[in-house]
Amino acid sequence: MQQHCLICQRTAPDANLYCEQTYCPGELSPLILETGEHIADIEIVRPVTILRSGVVYAGVRPGEPVYVKVAHQGAGHKERLKREAELCAVAQVKKVAAPFLPNLLPVNLQRAGKQETYGKIMIAGRLVYYYVFTYIEAESLRDILRKQPQLWTNHIGWISIGVATAVAYLHRRRLFHFGLAPESVLVHFDAAPPYAARVLLVDLGIVSPADALAQTWYPEFLPPAYTAPELIDERRRLPKQSGQQIPPNAQVDVYGLGVLLYEMLIGAPPIPDLLRGDEALYALAARGPQQPMDRLDDVRPIAELARQCADIQINKRLPDPAAFGQQLMAFFGPIPEARKQNRRPSQRTIYVVAGAVLTVAFLLALAISMAQGLLS
Repeated sequence: MQQHCLICQRTAPDANLYCEQTYCPGELSPLILETGEHIADIEIVRPVTILRSGVVYAGVRPGEPVYVKVAHQGAGHKERLKREAELCAVAQVKKVAAPFLPNLLPVNLQRAGKQETYGKIMIAGRLVYYYVFTYIEAESLRDILRKQPQLWTNHIGWISIGVATAVAYLHRRRLFHFGLAPESVLVHFDAAPPYAARVLLVDLGIVSPADALAQTWYPEFLPPAYTAPELIDERRRLPKQSGQQIPPNAQVDVYGLGVLLYEMLIGAPPIPDLLRGDEALYALAARGPQQPMDRLDDVRPIAELARQCADIQINKRLPDPAAFGQQLMAFFGPIPEARKQNRRPSQRTIYVVAGAVLTVAFLLALAISMAQGLLS
């Protein structure tokens, strides 16, 4: 295991992380599993996305690659992961929101019949909570934007529609997210035209109903640069500490969707977060996006939608994630359906195989004829 700072990205292999920057609380940095370490019967391959509340790893266990999500230490993170796993299990039974939410797998193949939604295990003296879900070849939206800050406009639309669909499902279950960020989303692209982008929302935020926020709320899961202004105590420049202060309003999640769309359009984080501590980021986030929207000439309707939904005044945003998704679909249309793989070989393949068979048959007949000639 190694210690990983969520602010400056420094790591330390001996779990003794130190940073000379005063804003960087190294002692709060979580421990990250390394390649070759195990959780139950799963061997860790690599971390895929590191969140404020946990880490999603690519792993492998006998016969299959999997994803495993592990909660950071702390009662808030562990309870949140349990709620998230239980919601995914409900969505799976009802066969809704697929493929936008994780598809749960048994936490341990030896206990596959017990229908456990999450597992817990001791690792290096720490009780770790985790759940396992189906693997697809994907990257975090954060990693994709680092490599290609300005995505194709259609990809921006399809990614935003997918995330809005997943969050709208939470709202239909009367649950809130409140913590959307590029790290929350895995993206994979179809191999065939039109190369549609498809998403997997691997972090479901606070995943709490309004009447339970007083008990479930804890601010440590929030990504500071993406936190909605109404969740921030501007006087203290920190997120609100009490769930009773949190507005149970769908427009809080509309802000998260708007900021993600804003970032994909301009190709940079709307609030510059490089080498800034949490307090400085919350102070900036309370004032909304800092970077100007420069896409008004080529995709004005979508740029205006991003600006409206990322407005610091909550009542100026669209009413809910479903309305946000509908506006995008009116512009981009629905996400194209994945093409079914044709398992029947192509005509060219048939000709190549037939030619190879005939060639082998000819050479075999020639060899037999020559052998008979030698014997005679």
